[in-house]
Amino acid sequence: MKLRNCFLPGILLLPAIAFAKGNVSGLVVNKENGSPMDFVNVQIFDSKTGKPLQIVAVTDEKGQFTLPNVPDGSYVVKITNVGSIDQERAVKVAGADIKLGKINLADDTKVLQEVVVEGIKSQVRFELDKKVFSVDANIASAGQSASELLESIPSVEVDQDGEVSLRGDSSVTIWINGKESGLTADNRAQILEQIPGETIDRIEVITNPSAKYSPEGTSGIINIILKKDRRGGYFGSADITGNTRGGGNVAFNINYNSSKWDTYVGLGFRMRHNVGGSEMRRKFTDGTFTNSDSRSPNHGNNIFLRAGATYHLTDNDDFYVNAFGMFGHRWGHSDTHFTSNVPDMWTSNFERSVNRGDMRGAHAEWGYTHKWSDTQQIDAMVAYNFWGGPSWNSYSEEQSFADPSLDDIEYREQSMRLHSNTWEAKVDYNQQLTSWLKLEAGFNGNYSHENSPNTSWTGTSPLDMTLAENLYNHFIYTNNISALYFTLGGKVKDFSFSAGLRGEAWQVRAKSLDYWTSREDAGTFKSNKFALFPSVYLSYSLPHDNEVQLNYTRRIRRPWGGQLNSFLDTSDPTNYSYGNEALEPQYSNAFELNYLKSFTWHMISVSAYVKTSDNNMSRISYLNPYDGIIYSTTVNVANSVNSGVEIVSKNSFLHGKLDFTTTVNLYNNHIGAWSYTGLAYNPNPQIFEEKKTYNLSRGSQNSFAWDARIMANVKLPWGLSFQATGRYSSEHKEAMGTHQGGWTVDAGLRKVAGDWSFSLNARDIFDSRKFKSSTITDDYVQTNKRWRGGRTISLTIKYSFGNMKPKKTARPDSEPMEMDYNGGEEG
Repeated sequence: MKLRNCFLPGILLLPAIAFAKGNVSGLVVNKENGSPMDFVNVQIFDSKTGKPLQIVAVTDEKGQFTLPNVPDGSYVVKITNVGSIDQERAVKVAGADIKLGKINLADDTKVLQEVVVEGIKSQVRFELDKKVFSVDANIASAGQSASELLESIPSVEVDQDGEVSLRGDSSVTIWINGKESGLTADNRAQILEQIPGETIDRIEVITNPSAKYSPEGTSGIINIILKKDRRGGYFGSADITGNTRGGGNVAFNINYNSSKWDTYVGLGFRMRHNVGGSEMRRKFTDGTFTNSDSRSPNHGNNIFLRAGATYHLTDNDDFYVNAFGMFGHRWGHSDTHFTSNVPDMWTSNFERSVNRGDMRGAHAEWGYTHKWSDTQQIDAMVAYNFWGGPSWNSYSEEQSFADPSLDDIEYREQSMRLHSNTWEAKVDYNQQLTSWLKLEAGFNGNYSHENSPNTSWTGTSPLDMTLAENLYNHFIYTNNISALYFTLGGKVKDFSFSAGLRGEAWQVRAKSLDYWTSREDAGTFKSNKFALFPSVYLSYSLPHDNEVQLNYTRRIRRPWGGQLNSFLDTSDPTNYSYGNEALEPQYSNAFELNYLKSFTWHMISVSAYVKTSDNNMSRISYLNPYDGIIYSTTVNVANSVNSGVEIVSKNSFLHGKLDFTTTVNLYNNHIGAWSYTGLAYNPNPQIFEEKKTYNLSRGSQNSFAWDARIMANVKLPWGLSFQATGRYSSEHKEAMGTHQGGWTVDAGLRKVAGDWSFSLNARDIFDSRKFKSSTITDDYVQTNKRWRGGRTISLTIKYSFGNMKPKKTARPDSEPMEMDYNGGEEG
């Protein structure tokens, strides 16, 4: 009986023993300075046969990796990285997890001198809450701006005006180094145009940010991380770029690191020239029309400077300061020819607008980090941002009528001085509570103020113009946001989780002053709000290197300053626009289910997502009953449901000599039926005393759309690398029309020769990068086509130098801090 009682449980345990598995994890750091190393390749091999298993990983930004579900047996773990001496570790898995601890990679100085800057890393890394794209993997980054570089990121689109959207949604937040850095919807297009692509290390796309991050932007966050290297010694690079449009870049970067100091300085000059244009066709229901054709040469120069230093006071205390600034000048003009057969309107109107302006901006931050232990630390930071500068525009119109006696010439000048400053404050605390549970908590504050006077003069020429009192505007805007957050996360065997809550209180104060109203007498728009933003992340590692992730977040889209300013913009004589003080925030709830599968040379990620949005902020246009001109503004109308599937695959052939990264995004946008009655803008209250309204409505509509991107990388003989990228996007519907599709193809070739590299890039090879849209109302149908730049070929020459040396005092080894439960697996 006793024998049977012992034998039966043993039989039942045999399957568990036969299929026992364990996770192999570790931390990879630079041997010279102890800093974590990301994008390091980790692979496991059978110790007897030497064959690789279908299990691979790439270290995350904290240097951590996990090889999941390794069957029992004896293996060799190989850790490889361009510019480092490879490391191997023998492991024996016997039904339990293996922790390799800290693995030190020493710099291979001979290799570093050849590829310290040019080594191609894995292009993408997947984590629990974000996708991380390495800029080094993109040959096109040479000579490009940040906005041009964003176009190569899957599911990101940059339009003709430099505005960025993610998964077809323009409500996206853009950060620099994990902070807002003063970027707003008003200025970010100009700022991104001035940041050189060579200064960017990686780009993080966070479609469902956790409670730790700002909830601003219903489609998520794009975080641009600038380069900062901690290898010992001095090293840097210098490069020069020229293109077929007469533009170019010159840049110089240098780092110097010792046992106590990490420092870097970078300086770049960028000169750009491009020619854009537009085409508008508007047809009214009575058969009349208004058309326009425009050509717009634009130019700009700017200097981009960045610098920073970290002082290691002790092994547990760091003080740091980082700053960057840009100083630019732009100029250009636009020639637009209007034609119309609308009664009582000109039949032809030639407008020339001339513009020039300066962009001056700076970001500076000071911070302190303290570690009580490897499982408990705090980071405090305060930052100041300034963006602004003067701008000047002139508009000259030559109007021709059917009756020549009515022919007219109008001239207007406009001068505006933008002044926007922001203070940011952050305190982030994290502690490992138990072996499987971690706490993160903190405070975020963002306090911004804008002061922008706008003055106009009118006449028939610069010689007789007088002050246009009715066009004067002085906009004063303050937005203060304070937030507290906490998250609890951990990992139990193959299950990872994180849940958090963020509370935000914000106060908006806005004044739009006309010429006759003083600051004291003007009414103030006031809004005080509070909201909670929860987040949940769940992840489970399945057998055979499969992983499933489920997450939920609540997001917000707040109106920005320009959308609240009631000032009337008349720069387009066929379409006036103004802001709406009564605009309310738009809230959304986002759900996402992710599946990842890795092989030795292949990887696939499938993300299914659903986002519901209420009280949508939508751009609308109406025919003004006062003067018969089209007016545009932003109002809260309709609810929407956006759902889709995003598929990302990486496939490597010929032992890594040929790589394909493919992204396909299939989505459906449902916009609910809506009806809106608004008060028409009164262009002259002294003449028009009666209040008039306009009515707009739409039935519910569904729009299926898709976009695709494929990037091919080929490693050729003689140190050559070739890269080609193709993109396509289909038409999708909006509240009052459609955004039509388009396609582009870019290609690049890179040659590495010792300390030198040469990159030849062709952007928009087929000159197809154009943006098309349509607007449909009860009174008219309008189509628009806009473009900027076009086919451009550029050549970049880069020289890398350095004297990498071990730091005098290596920081002591310690077990890795269990802070990241993302796994960081990638094929």
